[in-house]
Amino acid sequence: MIIRYGAKNFYCFKEGVEISFELTANCPTDISREKSISNLICLKGANGSGKTNALKVLPFLKEFCTNSFNRKPEDFIHIHSFFNSEEPIEMFCEFIMEGMEYNYELSLTNKRVISESLVRKKKRSVIIFERKDNEIKYLMKEFSELKKIKLRSNASLISTANQYEITETAPLYRFFFNILTNVSWSGREDFPTDFQAISKYYKENLDALKFTTNVIKSCDLGISNIYINQRENENGEFIYFPIFEHDTDAASKMLAFISQSSGTKELFRILPYYRLVLSTGGVLVLDEFDIKLHPHILPLLIKLFDNKRTNPLDAQMIFTTHNDNIIDYMKKYRLVIVNKDKSESYAYRLDEIPGDLLRNDRPIAPIYNSGKIGGVPKV
Repeated sequence: MIIRYGAKNFYCFKEGVEISFELTANCPTDISREKSISNLICLKGANGSGKTNALKVLPFLKEFCTNSFNRKPEDFIHIHSFFNSEEPIEMFCEFIMEGMEYNYELSLTNKRVISESLVRKKKRSVIIFERKDNEIKYLMKEFSELKKIKLRSNASLISTANQYEITETAPLYRFFFNILTNVSWSGREDFPTDFQAISKYYKENLDALKFTTNVIKSCDLGISNIYINQRENENGEFIYFPIFEHDTDAASKMLAFISQSSGTKELFRILPYYRLVLSTGGVLVLDEFDIKLHPHILPLLIKLFDNKRTNPLDAQMIFTTHNDNIIDYMKKYRLVIVNKDKSESYAYRLDEIPGDLLRNDRPIAPIYNSGKIGGVPKV
């Protein structure tokens, strides 16, 4: 689980951004579920405030820690500083893995890694590895296998170690690999929309089909079941496609994918990603996750992460949305506001605001929409 993460001199965040999942002792138990770390964080803000850039830290770390070695040695690192500042970009991610707390830190430019380190926290902080430029300066004894690797200026030590098949860093690799997102270095990107490929996945993963069917049935009262059919094309290849069963007064009727609503089509496409994160205990990072979906469906998707039955491995979800219906479900402890002033962005969680403006027994949405706590456009 992620405890907190942040970055400095990163895109529109000059002085830095920090997003924390950690819950304070003041958080009511109906929100915390008696946990110290939240499974959910929502980012709110006006268009252009920097919400997507605040998310980008995690997709960058995923890509850098798992795939950077696969790039060519001369390739630039896909990252941007504040208005192309020549100062280093600094990043960190504190997380829990296999019951232990870790802090990963990174300093780099778009051309090279300046430093990279991992610290394990127990009774005291212990350095696991520390890298300066392309030299490993310190290694914990149990990670001595890392001495074999040859570092590269544009690649992470973790990604490099994976190519060398070093087992000691495999859990670290898996932690970052299990971050699933629709955000890249250039911004929001749709998940793949090839419904035939998704249908094949469902055919081969019946538990995933059952999961999606149950969620869609909760959202679309006309659908009673989903079947995956197949046929052979002229090349002897199997083509997979879904059939949706609808209940009518007379009898059940079958309709093809093309006849479904936009919302049902979108759920059919995206729900495998939700299930994958829930089944691995990973992190789902979504920008504008509510596109094409009715506002009443949003709480249902969010509650998948807020329910021990559907989320036994403590997977997490961090997302942006312009929909305000979700505000009073998330409450001030799980809502981060992103604002911008003179082209520089900054962020704060609502429970950091002093005073009693945001009380637990008052709705937040009217106060948010009034502009008193930031995060709304000035129009």
